[in-house]
Amino acid sequence: MARLSEHFDEKEFLCRCCGAGKGLIHPHLVIGLEMLRDLVKRPITVNCGYRCPEHNAEVGGVPNSYHVQGYAADIHVTGLSPYELAGQAARVPLFFNGGIGIYPERGFVHVDIGKKRRWMG
Repeated sequence: MARLSEHFDEKEFLCRCCGAGKGLIHPHLVIGLEMLRDLVKRPITVNCGYRCPEHNAEVGGVPNSYHVQGYAADIHVTGLSPYELAGQAARVPLFFNGGIGIYPERGFVHVDIGKKRRWMG
């Protein structure tokens, strides 16, 4: 698998159900995650990156989800709450100007490089 950056491999972002997504992860998403990693000074785990349309439908994603476009990742960082992680993500210009969703019950944060919006899941 291709190395996307110093700390992220393409494998981490591939669809969890079928492995699709090779070559579809937008470089700005990875740049934003590297910037976030520099801020939190800890490894970031990608729970979900690219989703094939079928998997996206199975998990209840909107039809044209940023996950299907390779623009989004659901992430967590050991030792940080979703609220703390979302606060740090908002310091990254690519995510500040994109989407940040907090899922406290499920323990992760959604970040994307799409249009600016915020929500609680």
